[in-house]
Amino acid sequence: MSNFVLLSISGRDRPGIVRDVAEALLGIQANIEDSSMTALRGRFTMMLIVGLPEEGSLAALRAALADLEQRTGLTLQSQALSDEEVQARAPTPDCVVTVSGADKPGIVHAVAECLGAESISIVDLSTRTMEAEGDEMYMMALEVCAGEQVDALTAKLADISRRIHVDIEVHKLETNII
Repeated sequence: MSNFVLLSISGRDRPGIVRDVAEALLGIQANIEDSSMTALRGRFTMMLIVGLPEEGSLAALRAALADLEQRTGLTLQSQALSDEEVQARAPTPDCVVTVSGADKPGIVHAVAECLGAESISIVDLSTRTMEAEGDEMYMMALEVCAGEQVDALTAKLADISRRIHVDIEVHKLETNII
């Protein structure tokens, strides 16, 4: 069994959450291997894949997390990863799809349905609603793996753009930034 754990952490957003979590992990010599963190409407959430230094350190991790939870009010969950999960790598995105328009139900579903029908993986998805000129504007960015299907995807998303009245653009990534 591997020494890797998936951590899910959330709580009311405030300065110092990343520091507090990193400090707790450093205290048991755990290494943050992969992470994703964001703030949503005053709530902060993070997912981390953490490498533990040796067998038996899962108990030390759980104790450190219990202490962190008690001290900070964060909600924490941990799940040991199998060797197969540790070896898996997320696909590398080659395009960013951006969507913008008036906010309404169904935007995420329409775009995700198109991508799924084409077997295109969504590697990352971020949405935001903001007020612009008195209207609620919806913005979405998706990192996807389109491969050779970029032109076909662009055409299919143009159909969806017309159908649900939002602007959709496909931007090919030339280099990996992160």
